[in-house]
Amino acid sequence: MNNKKPEFAFPDQSVINLVTELHSYFRDLHSYYKIAHGSLVNQLKLEPDAAKTQDLQEQLHIVNKKLEYFHVLNNAISTADVIVHTETMIPEFNSTDN
Repeated sequence: MNNKKPEFAFPDQSVINLVTELHSYFRDLHSYYKIAHGSLVNQLKLEPDAAKTQDLQEQLHIVNKKLEYFHVLNNAISTADVIVHTETMIPEFNSTDN
């Protein structure tokens, strides 16, 4: 039985660079939704109209859910980013041997 090492599906893309880019992307999205959260909270404080308040609360609920998800994604990819940059793993991902 041959045991062939798996190949990365994107030969022109480095695993290490992809993980680092995803880490940056998820961190930026998390920051984006934190800013959106603050903006919605400020709008809610100033909104006297009940119908508009309801709409803002619904938007806030969606933003809060996305904040939770991007927080988890950012933490997970942060861990992966640290691991792929360790002395032991760098040669694994730079290796062309299969």
